[in-house]
Amino acid sequence: MDTPFIHKQRNTAMKNTFGALIGMLIVILTLGACKKNLFDQELYNNVITQSFPIEPIDSTHNWILSTRHSITIRVNANMENMERVMVLTANPANDTNAQIMAEKTNPTEGTSYTLLFASPEKQTTFYAAIKTTDNRYAIKPFTTSDNTIDFSNKIEATIAKTLDYQSFTFCFEENYPLPGDYDFNDCVMRMSLKPGSEKNQVKLSVTLAAVGAKNPLAGAVRLTNYSYDDIERVDIEDGQAFDDGYPLTLRYITNGATCQPGLKNEPVIRLFEDAMWSLAHNDADNIGVIERKNVNVTRDTTENNIHTKPITKTYIITFKETASNMLNNLLEDNLDPFIITVFNGGYWETHTYQYRNAQVLYEYPDQTNLHMLWALCIPSGTFRWPLEGILIGNYKNGILTGAYREYGHSFGQWATNKNQSKDWFFYPTESEVYKTN
Repeated sequence: MDTPFIHKQRNTAMKNTFGALIGMLIVILTLGACKKNLFDQELYNNVITQSFPIEPIDSTHNWILSTRHSITIRVNANMENMERVMVLTANPANDTNAQIMAEKTNPTEGTSYTLLFASPEKQTTFYAAIKTTDNRYAIKPFTTSDNTIDFSNKIEATIAKTLDYQSFTFCFEENYPLPGDYDFNDCVMRMSLKPGSEKNQVKLSVTLAAVGAKNPLAGAVRLTNYSYDDIERVDIEDGQAFDDGYPLTLRYITNGATCQPGLKNEPVIRLFEDAMWSLAHNDADNIGVIERKNVNVTRDTTENNIHTKPITKTYIITFKETASNMLNNLLEDNLDPFIITVFNGGYWETHTYQYRNAQVLYEYPDQTNLHMLWALCIPSGTFRWPLEGILIGNYKNGILTGAYREYGHSFGQWATNKNQSKDWFFYPTESEVYKTN
């Protein structure tokens, strides 16, 4: 395995070439913006690839860590006062971290329900459960090979703890279309979905957890596969946006509406104009002014590195009755959160690889031919992002380093082969990731 010396040495070498790469890319992209025929896509791709800490990169990689499943659950538990039938991440009778992946309220005995849910691709075992109003549970395990299950031979338990809903973590680099430093902590958000109080409502909870960006960046989330015309309204549960009281003029998302149409008439939920200010505006140095700091990306606390409690906002999305039958398809894996930054005088959106060319609020050159990522969707609500300046993974010349480097469970091995180490995000190097608790 690697040593701290090797890790430091490799990071230093990368920094020595970073300035030259940035200069070259600025020239390439500036010329390309002026005259399309001067843009050298192959040269750009080569420079970006050389800056990435993995070699070689799997040329077929889709950079997706989750997958979808459906299960038909027959409710035959012979229980009174049933409140809901659910799919859970674990057995709540012996795992206090069990979370809800999908659910149907007010189930009826003898009826079958088909539930759709997203999970880590590596996970193969799940739990169906029925909960009653007095906290009695019927529980039955199933695997990805099962299409239908029932509650014969069920596990019974009484569980007082209220179960949370699963969440996914979205980690961004701020420098697109230039290379990043690949610590994936410039903006970190967690997102979860749960039913609203009405049948045509969904609640989207967004937690702004960390900001390691050196420059301002805005945030929004697109609801893919829906039209803006499908939405009746979007309300913020506590009535306050992340950036209420922001002292400057809106530049990145000039429309202050919570929900607004994108360029292709898709629904876009505005999150914040400035991630750092939204998370740290109660810091003494950010009252009435904006002083840029790292937030929740270091171990120490200094003038420029601070720690604060993550902020969560819940958006109540009310769909029109004509679109309410489409709600079952809205899962964490088809949310498209993105950040907006400025480059070369224009506004650029950074999406996960799956949605890299979405161009939701701004038009900018797409990168269809570039097999690289500036954002990650991680199917875990407890993912621990790397500390500032620590690579998420480094794998060149057979040497594994970085915050996620455990052999057989490393980011580097996953990047070189999409079929390996799909569970890397569960194996951090403790000294190189942020302490989230």
